[in-house]
Amino acid sequence: MSKPTSAEPTLASRIETSAQTKSAVEGNLKTNDRVIARVTDGIYREPWSAFREMISNAYDADATRVSINCDYPFFREIRIADNGNGMNEKIVGDLLENIGGSSKRTARGKDLGTVNKNDPTRSLAGRKLIGKIGIGLFAVAQLTQQFQIITKRKGESKRVSATIHLNTYLEDSLVTDDAEEDYVSGHYSVISEETPDIEAHGTTIILTGIRPAVREKLQSQEIWTAIDDNSMDDGSGLIDAVFPPAYNIGRLDEEGKLLELPNLPWEPQDAPHDKFRKLVDAAVSTAKSSREQANLSHFDNYLKMIWRVSVGSPIAYIEQHPFDLRTSDGVDIFELSNKKRGAAKPVTVSSTIRDHFALKAGSLDPLPFTVSIDSIELKRPIVLAKELLSESHINHPSIFIGKVETDFGGATKERSGGRLAFEAYLYWNTRIVPKENIGAIVRVNNASGTLFDPEFLGYQVSEQTRKKQITCEIFVHEGLDGAINIDRESFNTSSPHYLYLQRWLHSAFRQFATMNKRLGREAKPPRLPVPIFDYRSIDDIWTKMRGAGTAPPPVMRPSATEAPSNFTIGGLQVSLAPNSTATVSTKSHLVDAVSLVLDAHGVLELLSDEGRAELIFDLVSILERAE
Repeated sequence: MSKPTSAEPTLASRIETSAQTKSAVEGNLKTNDRVIARVTDGIYREPWSAFREMISNAYDADATRVSINCDYPFFREIRIADNGNGMNEKIVGDLLENIGGSSKRTARGKDLGTVNKNDPTRSLAGRKLIGKIGIGLFAVAQLTQQFQIITKRKGESKRVSATIHLNTYLEDSLVTDDAEEDYVSGHYSVISEETPDIEAHGTTIILTGIRPAVREKLQSQEIWTAIDDNSMDDGSGLIDAVFPPAYNIGRLDEEGKLLELPNLPWEPQDAPHDKFRKLVDAAVSTAKSSREQANLSHFDNYLKMIWRVSVGSPIAYIEQHPFDLRTSDGVDIFELSNKKRGAAKPVTVSSTIRDHFALKAGSLDPLPFTVSIDSIELKRPIVLAKELLSESHINHPSIFIGKVETDFGGATKERSGGRLAFEAYLYWNTRIVPKENIGAIVRVNNASGTLFDPEFLGYQVSEQTRKKQITCEIFVHEGLDGAINIDRESFNTSSPHYLYLQRWLHSAFRQFATMNKRLGREAKPPRLPVPIFDYRSIDDIWTKMRGAGTAPPPVMRPSATEAPSNFTIGGLQVSLAPNSTATVSTKSHLVDAVSLVLDAHGVLELLSDEGRAELIFDLVSILERAE
């Protein structure tokens, strides 16, 4: 921040003089260097966020391939290489002298050659830019304080290398009398050198001196330490049980030697795309309990990092884009209304959803884009099953499609934030796997800084069961940029664009819930007489928890060909294992009642098959003894 010269009056003196001149003092606000210092010291919450930002930078540079080498399980050095446009001396110089003042989306970017000359909001090849303010590169501050950039522009004869060291920001560094007023964020050393490979292009970033806390996080040291603490439990029950992740990269001792061998979902010889396919299969495996799947706790932190980077990156889906579905796939398709208190209506789609509704998402990127981490080729890990994952009165999964383009009734850009255009789907199934995909995710220009939000941007209506049965993606093509906070991991909730999107999503969820209840009523099976037990109170509980108009509670009876220890409860199979300690009650009406109450409250969804049976019969045995 520049200081006034001796001949230039200070702002304080000008304000003081205004008492005599009776004239207001006007000027432009200035940003203190301490703000940028805080940014370069790291603003992201998790290591995966830093990888996400560097991938976005490569995407904006028209890369078709990004490769990240993490040096796992040691994490001593991390390399990120892309084949994008690269940078020359002018661009590197502008980058180092304008942190927080990106040339993207500016006229300056046209002169530097970092943006499209016809549209500065797009890359040279026409991609909608993800970045905008110029701090993405310094996402590395989350991982280390020192790194090197090696970059080259296609068609130019020089390669540029810059070594950068970031200072650690100390909040009280300016309290002493002799402290410098201007804070220095870091230092750089840059050199340009001739290279014979004129056609080479791209950028490589080499991170050294990885922060110990980051290494320990990626190595899952807190999990292994907790397991060690658990083994020292004295039987008092004061230490929570912690189990090793089923899939992990191994465990190191303090000297960096392997104590536990890795157990990965793939084999070393597998192809890069097969490795990721096996990672996804491990995430959704029904052999794991639903509780594990809820937070991928059977993965260590490194594998979770890979999963989360893949969720947020602008890459292809592991199978097909949701908008490539059609009615013949066995999924019921509905069109959402944008009218106030509107209702969804069923449609038959002979072509794809994209063609039928004239949607853009999934067909906008002019270039392919692949990301690999340690020879694992990432894909977007979202698979919409074409069959129900558990029994239901409703016959098929369903998908609700919406599309919005608005200029807010012609309101000024200052009031509305400009045009807003997005497309979205809400997909329903009896179960969403893995449960980390439950909720809504907002993608701006095909990328997201957030994970799935299970509360659907603050939807307040009590729909706990249905919330667990929906995955939703919102693809924003125009607008909402201004509502993204600087860390790209949250939104300014007072932004007109965010508020509009929030209201639309809540309306869309209400339309889905109304249609889902209607389908349940229409598919209502005939009620069978149950003379042993009066179900009226169970009906009341079911309606209270599941909502009025929902499918009725199922009638609980073992089939004639099944052992008494096998039941179907609301589509959830309950089976006692041969070596189970649970005792089958002779009072089947009591088993029915307990089962239905637990199912109404959604408790059974969180347990494995055997866990459901154990819980039901344990509760029944207590009630029987109390009689």
